Amino acid sequence: MAMSSTAKKPCPFMEKCYRKNPIHFSEMSHPHLEKLLINQLDGTIEIPKVLHFACNDRSQLLDQLKVLQMVLRKEREKNQDNPLTISSLSSEIQSLSTATSDIKEDLKEKVERHKNAMLQKKQDKLKQMDAEAQALSKALINKDCESSEGTKAKKRSQESSSAAPSVTNKMKRMSIESSSCAKDSQRNISDSQSSSTSNEQNASSKTATSIMDMYQACDSEKTRKEVRKRAIQMMRHSGYTVSVVEPGEFALKYAFSAPYHLFFTRIEKSKETYNQQFSITFPEILDRSLGEIVNSLHINFMVDVGWLCLQYLLAGQCTDMMILYGDRVDSEKLGSNITMIHVDMPLLFGCHHSKIMILQYKDDGIRVVVSTANLYSDDWENRTQGLWISPHLPKLPESASNIDGESPTDFKKDLVMYLSKYRQPALTQWIWAVRRADFSAVNVFLVASVPGSHKDVEADFWGHKKLAYVLSRHATLPPDAPQWPIVAQSSSIGKLGPNFESWLSRDIIPCMSRETTKGLKSHPNFKFIFPSIENYKHSFDCQNLSCCLPYSAQVHSKQQWIESYLYQWRAKRTGRDRAIPHIKSYTRISPDLKSIPWFVLTSANLSKAAWGVERSIHYIMSYEAGVIFIPKFITKTTTFPIEDEEDPAVPVFPIPYDLPLRRYDSSDSPFVSEFLNTLGRT
Repeated sequence: MAMSSTAKKPCPFMEKCYRKNPIHFSEMSHPHLEKLLINQLDGTIEIPKVLHFACNDRSQLLDQLKVLQMVLRKEREKNQDNPLTISSLSSEIQSLSTATSDIKEDLKEKVERHKNAMLQKKQDKLKQMDAEAQALSKALINKDCESSEGTKAKKRSQESSSAAPSVTNKMKRMSIESSSCAKDSQRNISDSQSSSTSNEQNASSKTATSIMDMYQACDSEKTRKEVRKRAIQMMRHSGYTVSVVEPGEFALKYAFSAPYHLFFTRIEKSKETYNQQFSITFPEILDRSLGEIVNSLHINFMVDVGWLCLQYLLAGQCTDMMILYGDRVDSEKLGSNITMIHVDMPLLFGCHHSKIMILQYKDDGIRVVVSTANLYSDDWENRTQGLWISPHLPKLPESASNIDGESPTDFKKDLVMYLSKYRQPALTQWIWAVRRADFSAVNVFLVASVPGSHKDVEADFWGHKKLAYVLSRHATLPPDAPQWPIVAQSSSIGKLGPNFESWLSRDIIPCMSRETTKGLKSHPNFKFIFPSIENYKHSFDCQNLSCCLPYSAQVHSKQQWIESYLYQWRAKRTGRDRAIPHIKSYTRISPDLKSIPWFVLTSANLSKAAWGVERSIHYIMSYEAGVIFIPKFITKTTTFPIEDEEDPAVPVFPIPYDLPLRRYDSSDSPFVSEFLNTLGRT
């Protein structure tokens, strides 16, 4: 079946195309790439030494070929009964995908078909699985009842002032109904995350531990799949609605996220977010389509180990795990595969607030994930979070030097420097893994904070000074730059001082106003998105009486001037209007609301502790981590479009909130933690 000349529109950039997005490849033909992939749809791609076209960047060419190979291979798998040639595969893709929206709908339909097929398969085996679940449940509970003299689970504080769940609700409900002794301990479990008693925590903790012990004991992918299947069935049998994405499909979604690889958490109570191209669940990060994970590092603030282990079970992965944390919210018995390291803060009011993962695969390659979410259920269910996922970073050859494999943004050097600041011997293996990885495909900057007083050249490595350093060298704005307001958005507000000039106007606004063009310019307007009380009243968090906005009335009483800069949280466009934002982001937006010159996704709230104070020294109190997106390194343009435009070569950058921004109503005020007390009395 030959591809007709009219089947696809030729890419206007021809051999100069730098795109790595499957949508673009599906819409437009690239004969120079398709020719190279003939007979190379499987295995490692080999690029001929001599090419039939000019190529100045072979690493970029290889990346393009990998994405195109993945798309064509997926199409071949869907048509196994009718093998297609490269040309007919291209024609097939074109017939299904004549525009970007069609590609998205095709992916959505594929997911729906897969879900329906899996549902039918499960229904066919429902009786058998129920019987197996009952038998396994009774065995587990009997074992648990024999050892019911465990210690009480301790309560831990939450990032808001309300208590975090000691274990995930998923683990609380698993296989409890089948045993009378478990029923007794289950009877008074509340849906509220802060109302579990110590006895209930013990029962659910032992059940969760038993299931995870079984999973860890599995020595093959087949047995892990079976335990995973039974665990999900038991959860459903206990009344918990389990909604998980089936493993094995995320690699395609990841490819479609190019070139930004920016995702937002799927919202369980917002079905609209389920099939979005940029929505993600935690198990998808671990998906086996990206590789078999053999080791992982989690650097975070709050950790529920039971919940975290469940995510690996749902992803079908079994791995060694090292966790650096600030606060642990559960009391699960640790398996031999888990190492926990508490980070002692050198400064009284600092916080270990970074959210970083490093996943190591069977092939010795790694992947870095930078997010805004803690490692417990509430943060991943009905709150707006953001995360960036790096490409697979292969291990360098043994002959490589220490300077090989660096990204154009120096991401590797900055990550090694950040990890080294912990002065933790256990991290040596991870520092070595980073040094030996090829980061050349990474196109974002790392912006991190570490506690301490930073002087001279080192000051530019951390906090707002690092952001200013990057923007002054790589951010390009037009002559009307003062008309491009700075838009900040976070889930907490620090002590900013008695007026706008105390810190924002003195440190942050000048930092975020930096650009490559030199010369005196007036500072842009400042706009700050922070949930109002009305936002919270209509949120999913309010339904659960939970909160992730630790801003106190006492602090606000001393800086009411901030209300002049406040804007509502609105995200109807992405179905996240009621999902309270725990995400933190910073950018500048053009007056016509069509483009941005840079974007920062980070764990850092708008506070001195997070970003630092610049006086005679650069003083920072907390650990933070984020990434900076600069068009120069990602799309080779000066700005990112934030709404659909004619040029298909530069995809729309997904920002988490609606535009235009909307100010607080005259009767409204920012959410403060004390508002929860008024709800408790009603």
